[in-house]
Amino acid sequence: MNRLTRTAALLAATMATVGAAWSTAPVAGATGTAPGPAPTPVTVHADRTLATVGQDALGSDDWQTDPGAGAPGTGRLLRADGVRLRELNTGPWDDTYRWRTNSFDPDPITGDSSPAAQPWQSWAASVKKTGAQMMVHVNYGSTADDGPGGTDIGPQEAAAWVRQANIVDHDHIKYWAIGEEVWGNGSMYAGATEPDHHPLKTPTEYGENLVKFAQAMKAVDPSIEIGVELAPFASIGDKDWNDPVLAAAGDSVDFADVHWYNYGRGAAANTDAALFASTGRIAPTMAAVHQQITANLGAHASQVRTIIGETDTTPADPGVQSTTVPSALYAADDITTWLEQGASDVSWFDTRHRAQQDQAGSPDDPDGLGYGTWGMLSDGPGSCQTNTQGRRVCEPPLNTPYPSYYGYGMASRLAAPGARLVGTTGAGPMIVTHAAVRRDGTLVVLIENEDPQASHEVRLDYTGYRPAPVGTASTYGAGTTAPTRSLGSARSVRLAPSSMTELVLTRR
Repeated sequence: MNRLTRTAALLAATMATVGAAWSTAPVAGATGTAPGPAPTPVTVHADRTLATVGQDALGSDDWQTDPGAGAPGTGRLLRADGVRLRELNTGPWDDTYRWRTNSFDPDPITGDSSPAAQPWQSWAASVKKTGAQMMVHVNYGSTADDGPGGTDIGPQEAAAWVRQANIVDHDHIKYWAIGEEVWGNGSMYAGATEPDHHPLKTPTEYGENLVKFAQAMKAVDPSIEIGVELAPFASIGDKDWNDPVLAAAGDSVDFADVHWYNYGRGAAANTDAALFASTGRIAPTMAAVHQQITANLGAHASQVRTIIGETDTTPADPGVQSTTVPSALYAADDITTWLEQGASDVSWFDTRHRAQQDQAGSPDDPDGLGYGTWGMLSDGPGSCQTNTQGRRVCEPPLNTPYPSYYGYGMASRLAAPGARLVGTTGAGPMIVTHAAVRRDGTLVVLIENEDPQASHEVRLDYTGYRPAPVGTASTYGAGTTAPTRSLGSARSVRLAPSSMTELVLTRR
């Protein structure tokens, strides 16, 4: 990945809403925009492999209270977008979930008990039809004190779930994370955000308990993989959760589940410029996590994969930025960068989520007239809300793709199973590039222009690959409702403001 200068001030741009269908156009890029700066030279190094993409590398999170998560239309859209891993993830409610009754226990953090909108078995059955792999989070919180004499029955409950899912129902759920964001249980920061009824809530206690979960669950199905919840903050010097957890859990860990967002604080952190710049923190974050895994797990570390189980534009209060083109540019860059840095899987949070009213004064919506959502697909007009300005805001019809869906799709076509992610180099303002050589020998080059004001021309050169002069180009950005396809030059691409173009090239 080539991350170029991002310090120039970015102004807010008016972005288009999205449609569900692809369209076609005669040429790559857009015309009729203001002249841009001098051409940006970029070299694609097809002979410099950064990482190889796994079979289920791109995923999405399914919120269990979403009644449409198992709908056939949802599965078709996700499969078409390249989703190959589906994660059942309802945030802190995962740590109160009773799989036998499909309900959530009452807890001061999550509120009163309530039934889930869809049984996990219905979800699993629908996912199997799409051919995607599955991941779930077992209850680490409310099962900790409801056995005889207040004992912890969590490992036994989790093992029984494995038996039902994989032995009785033949669901073949591969990834089983122990709890969800357990580092938010109050041991690290004042004010817990995750239910945890264990009397001791230290990272060491969690690691030791994970061993018990792993032993009980793998006694039922040795083929499953057990995940540990690691915090994403090691690279910025926050309190150390990860080292004590890993030291206590040892070789019971098969994968690390890391959740990562643009965690900046304050108004400046919510600008498009800050969002785009945040992916520059991925490399040091991944390096820190890998260092901790290696230091604590020794020889076993090479067998532990890192799954980015959640990522999106913001961890809280998504605004208009999340439903407009900046989220598409961010999604493509974010997902691909994690894979280049060694993540085995990256899941977008989430498939669908109810509209969140925007707050007046936010950089992306100063009047507070819009809404945001974490979802790639719309929840439909049933999620209408009245925002802080008294305006009724509604999502488009159910399963209408948001821009993040199209950015995700750009990433998935580049990062196809078995593809070699390769390096790119160059220089210029606000241009981001990624590239991959796919199993069929085609070379895919993704180029983003994050400048909302000016067009940019990119001049391409190659090492280790001699492309045919013309390939296929897919372009998406401000002013378009869905990606357009056209013929594209292997040597030069002109990008409109706030847009991306993906070239698919064959060898000459």
